[in-house]
Amino acid sequence: MAPLTLLFLILFQSSCCYVGAFELSDRPKLTYGTAWKKEATADLVFKAIQTGFRHIDTACQPRHYDEAGVGDAWTRAARELNLKREDIWIQTKFSGVGAHDPNHIPYDVNAPLEDRVRQSLEKSIANLQTDYIDSWVMHGPEDSWEDHWKVWRTMESAVDDGRVHQLGMSNFYRLEDIQWAYEQSRIKPKVVQNRFYADEGHDVGIRAFCKEHDIEYQS
Repeated sequence: MAPLTLLFLILFQSSCCYVGAFELSDRPKLTYGTAWKKEATADLVFKAIQTGFRHIDTACQPRHYDEAGVGDAWTRAARELNLKREDIWIQTKFSGVGAHDPNHIPYDVNAPLEDRVRQSLEKSIANLQTDYIDSWVMHGPEDSWEDHWKVWRTMESAVDDGRVHQLGMSNFYRLEDIQWAYEQSRIKPKVVQNRFYADEGHDVGIRAFCKEHDIEYQS
């Protein structure tokens, strides 16, 4: 049996920057990250939920994630641990064409960009065995701002329809890009998920912006 590998995302909230006494609610959230677990995904995610994790991060990107395994895991947990869908917070992502294995892309690459985004959401909802997504993240920048807004506006429409509860951005390392995207969006991002690199200055400016605008910084 594969070991339970606790590769998790630490979600920095503004309160985690204070020094002094903490309530438990002030602590950073822990979200179970599911990248690179391959065929062990379902078993490991179930064990994570069994251990106490309630926030799960995945992506509609078969190259690095087994999204369907996450769906199998949380539904098993619901049955065996007497949990409801609302007890589990699920975050997934739309990934652009360049982020995929060219032989395994979960949407029609010849379709208009907006349709690819919609197809990705449909695939995620089917894989995750749910009728809504708690948090849907744009997995990385597009090649142009024009394409960025095609993706984002389509994602906003999913929030309007009630199929998605909030939106986010990932792998955006220029503060000015996040600021511009925030200012111009109708539905504001509630998540920024980046790798926490010394070479990027540990996203000091981005984290300050997130704190100011009530955005959850994930890493």
